Amino acid sequence: MIVLPKRLGELLEDVDGVRAAHLALDFAEHSVAVLADTVDPPLRALCLDFTAAAREAVAGGAATERLLRARSDYLALAARIPRSPDALHVADAAVDLGCRRMLEDAGVLIRARKVYTTLQYVARRAQSDVGRRSAELASPGTDRDGLARIDRAARWEEARWQLLRVVTTEPNPHGAGAGLPR
Repeated sequence: MIVLPKRLGELLEDVDGVRAAHLALDFAEHSVAVLADTVDPPLRALCLDFTAAAREAVAGGAATERLLRARSDYLALAARIPRSPDALHVADAAVDLGCRRMLEDAGVLIRARKVYTTLQYVARRAQSDVGRRSAELASPGTDRDGLARIDRAARWEEARWQLLRVVTTEPNPHGAGAGLPR
């Protein structure tokens, strides 16, 4: 039997560098879309602009003016919200994974970290946030077991989406069609 989150974790271990950054941003953008009702539209737009700017910076290999501006705008608006929506934490982690060193080099962040965000963390966080939100939206009066089932089902669906994303975007680590009978 294949357990999706476990297999996803195994596949993510083989992804690093630019590909890991792009997948993390994919995961973040997807969770923002799934959790859209929890994020005010202006903040959601800034969050997606921030991830898009991060994607451009990752592709270019250096922090851009757009990334710095998007980060500043996003943080300024997020700071005015008393409790940040879960979707924002996934976006923060994804941008951290892809752009932390660039932002350190640009002097925007200090080099205090010894442990950096991983792609597995971003994936797990997105699954957790989607599951928790799905349980929160359950019908009033749903018992604990029902809420737990809803949470697990939503996490599984998010892991499925992530796994499909990895499988459709990543090259075969063993070579295209290696060893397959013709």
